[in-house]
Amino acid sequence: MQLVYLVLFLALIPTITTLRCYQCNSLEVAACANAEDDNLAQFAKDCPQPSSGDLYCRKIVQIVNKEKSIVRSCGLKKGTKDCYKTAGVNHASVCSCQGDLCNSAPSSNRQQQWMTIVSSIMVVAVSMIFVR
Repeated sequence: MQLVYLVLFLALIPTITTLRCYQCNSLEVAACANAEDDNLAQFAKDCPQPSSGDLYCRKIVQIVNKEKSIVRSCGLKKGTKDCYKTAGVNHASVCSCQGDLCNSAPSSNRQQQWMTIVSSIMVVAVSMIFVR
């Protein structure tokens, strides 16, 4: 019986998992710019364990001196927004996420945009049916 309690106790101890992110810079390796997971597999790495703060993956699409580059990396202390853009001639679009290898997505997620449009239309249609 004690063995059962020991096994249950050990099963309940949370395991320490390391977040994996794609880590690369398209200015150094052109394949980093390609959002295909097969091409990015070579850049999948464990993030270093922080002493404090939340760990996350991020993707930065930046234009500096009219040259576009993509940087994928690990980060700490995620802000209040998942994505934000900076203004100016030299600008960047920064997105962060908290799942393994989640920083592969293209900057603009067309599927999410279409789902938002379709769901909005459905809400309006259902509202009109019930208003009658």
